[in-house]
Amino acid sequence: MNLANELYRKALHFLLILIPIFFCYLGKWKTLIIIAPIALIIISLDYMRRSNSKIQEIFLKMFRHILRPHEITTEKFCGASAVMLGACINFFFFKKEIAVISFVILVISDALSAIVGKAIPSKPFFEKTCAGTLAFFTSALAILIILGLNFHVSFWFYFFGIFSVACVTMVEARPSLLDIDDNLTIPLTFSCLMTGFAFMWGF
Repeated sequence: MNLANELYRKALHFLLILIPIFFCYLGKWKTLIIIAPIALIIISLDYMRRSNSKIQEIFLKMFRHILRPHEITTEKFCGASAVMLGACINFFFFKKEIAVISFVILVISDALSAIVGKAIPSKPFFEKTCAGTLAFFTSALAILIILGLNFHVSFWFYFFGIFSVACVTMVEARPSLLDIDDNLTIPLTFSCLMTGFAFMWGF
């Protein structure tokens, strides 16, 4: 995918920031009432296009220019399905501050990683680039600090948050390690790690 199409894809990706905003202002259940039906529609259409050539034809005509090659040629679900499924799981199961931070990292850091990785030539880092990975890590740390201040989290939240950001950075840089769409693995890895640490350390 060229840089122009990548920018367009990520511009749409940035709109997902509305989900954690809704979560903060409307609460858990109202947000889920909004996003769960949307997720169901997107996932259903994504599934049906694989068995209905007409739906596939219309789908590709509309979205081919912003789809990754594997989203066109394989049986895997597209990124939109993964991100909406991840949003529903994330905001249903995890504490507010953890769910919001993890999803904002997905929206902002993942997008910056892709854009910077394509815009700035650099050496490979696993399956991504050094520049893209650095953009992901630094922006994720900034999100952790800024939103952590907003939620008045403890020192231990930051301490384990930095470790979790480092783990998520490695997951983002090497997606084949889990072979699951990073729109799922990024927020859920962070949320699972932080929830585990919170259980053990009580922050």
